Amino acid sequence: MAETGPIPGDVLEPVRRHLRDSSYDFDVGPGWRQLVLECHQAVVAEFPEYELLAVKQKWGALAFQAFPRPWRHGGAWTDAEHARLHAVTDAFADRSEGICERCGAHGSLRESRRIDLTLCDRCETVVPEHGRL
Repeated sequence: MAETGPIPGDVLEPVRRHLRDSSYDFDVGPGWRQLVLECHQAVVAEFPEYELLAVKQKWGALAFQAFPRPWRHGGAWTDAEHARLHAVTDAFADRSEGICERCGAHGSLRESRRIDLTLCDRCETVVPEHGRL
């Protein structure tokens, strides 16, 4: 699932600019890249300076883990800002539960592997037991 750094024409390049750790590789399949970009756009619309910690698949759903702005000792955001950020990212996690992580088609949660994945019927038959897309 992990990408190996930026690729030419990478749709996620704008998202990468918000990473706390620029060496981090996103851990989502290609079917969710557009969803990740849309989540980023929704977050940046409300929190232009947000800090991205991780983008990954967790329990078959998108986990977009971020802070409203870069963390600093003593606090950097209000509880209301943090709650609003989570409301935005949770909406995209909910959307991901119906999108195949491998190809982007309509999908559903598959619990037949060591890790839960959201896949379409076609991709369910080709993704191996270890779950790597």
